[in-house]
Parts: sequence; C-alpha cells; structure tokens
Amino acid sequence: MKTIFLHTLFCLLAAVTFAQSTPEPKLLGVVGVNALQQAPYSTWYNSNYQKYTPNPAIEAQLKQQNAASISVKIVFGTWCGDSRRELPKMMKVLDQLRLPAQKITLIAVDNADSTYKQSPGREDQGLFAFRVPTLIVYENGVELNRINESPVESMERDLLKILRKESYTPNYQSFTYLNKWLKEGLLVDENVNYLGLANQVRHKVSGENELNAAAYYLLNSGHEKAALTVFRINLALHPNSANVYDSLGDGYLKNGNKERALAFFEEALKLNPNVEETRNKYKKLLMIQ
Repeated sequence: MKTIFLHTLFCLLAAVTFAQSTPEPKLLGVVGVNALQQAPYSTWYNSNYQKYTPNPAIEAQLKQQNAASISVKIVFGTWCGDSRRELPKMMKVLDQLRLPAQKITLIAVDNADSTYKQSPGREDQGLFAFRVPTLIVYENGVELNRINESPVESMERDLLKILRKESYTPNYQSFTYLNKWLKEGLLVDENVNYLGLANQVRHKVSGENELNAAAYYLLNSGHEKAALTVFRINLALHPNSANVYDSLGDGYLKNGNKERALAFFEEALKLNPNVEETRNKYKKLLMIQ
C-alpha cells in the first residue's frame, strides 16, 4: 500500500530543518554541482559541505588512490533530508580524489508516486537506487560497490574500502542480493523459489518496509514481474503482515491479475479490517469483477 512510501515521508520530515518560506523547487535529471551551489539549494548544500571535516588520516590515504579509471554516479533527491545531509559529504570526500567533473554524474530524481526515485529522462534506469542518496563507484565502467543512503562507518572510510576493493557491505544488505538477482534474471524466472530466496536474505532484512520499498520502486519503473517476486519474498518473511498482503495485491493488480489481487486484498483485510485504503481497493475490484 502507499504507506510503503514511509521513506519518502521520512525524507520530507527530515527536510523540514532546511525548509524555506516557499516550497523549494525540485531539481530533476542530470545536474551539475554548480546547480546545488546556487539558491535555494545552497542553503543546505554549501553549509553541510563546509561543516563536514573528513578524518585527516583517511583523507590522506584517499589522496594516494589512483583514480584514473574511477567514475561515480550519485542518485539523490533535493526533496529528501537524507540527500541534503549526505550528498554534500559525498561530494567533499570525492573532491579528495580530484576526479574530473565529467567523471561524476549527479542524477536528481522525483518523489511522486508514479515516478518515485526516477528522473524524467530515466538516467537512473538500471541503477536500481532503492534508497537515496546512492553513491555508485565504477572502475572502467564496471560497478565496484555502492554506498546506500548513508555510510556504514564514515563517508571517507567507506569510499576508501571500496576503492581498495576491501570487504564492504553497504547499508540495506538485501539490496545487494536484489541487484544481483535482477542482473541474473532470477527475479523474472517462472520457476523461482520464493522461500529459497527469502531464506537467503532472512537475516539481512531490517524489516518488512525494506523489501516493500524496493518492490514498489521496481513496480513503478517498468519491472512489474520482478517486483512481484520481491513482494512474494517479503510475504515469505512476514506472513502475518496485512500491509505485505496488501502490497502483494498491488503487485498482482499492476501485473494484470485482478483475481489474485482481490484474494490478497481480502487476506489483508482479514488481518486488519480497519485499513480504508485496502478496503476501497477491494470494493473497487469486486465491482468490476
């Protein structure tokens, strides 16, 4: 259900700290850092950039890295408090690598339901940035690793580990599995074992919202079948959640299976009959059956 976009709500609430007297327009698509350094974005970008002081010892080690074959993509939202806090840190640490501007691609995405975490020109397509900001590091065009939303240790320490190809697992560990399964075609395989996949991420998932958010991202970005698999994995992990049943109903509805959608909305209502959104969807489907 739409409550899965709690991450958006969190970002919006976090952004209140930086709120202007008038709503800040959203940057969208590929942008240059100069756009962030201008009003109204400069009020949070410049101040957070200046405020962040990387650890001098780690900074010195970063400066020693050979970055000739390195490039970076960052997916972010100017509407998101996490992006406002972490993006300036990302850029300040990247400055220590002295990467040419053309090797850093900044992709600003939307937060509307139908285009959630997508840019108008779909420059984000195939990046599967389930959280924002996401910093993706490439070597000769091949992804080395990424930082999901915020660092595990610190921005400079995480980036150094990635560049050195040391063992590094970003936040939201299930996303690493999802990205791998997407690339392998596993999430669209008719014979996939949902329970088997669920068992692989069972101890990597922080809660039902983690996979739900990823599934809705896929659902709204042209990967409906893959999204359905992720919803099914989430149900295997959280079989008593009305929200997960409701979300799976949304998944089946988007995949054109109204009968299955109706069944899962019904199961959601059995677990929690007080959710008006689920009840309305259920009634609407009954009327057109």
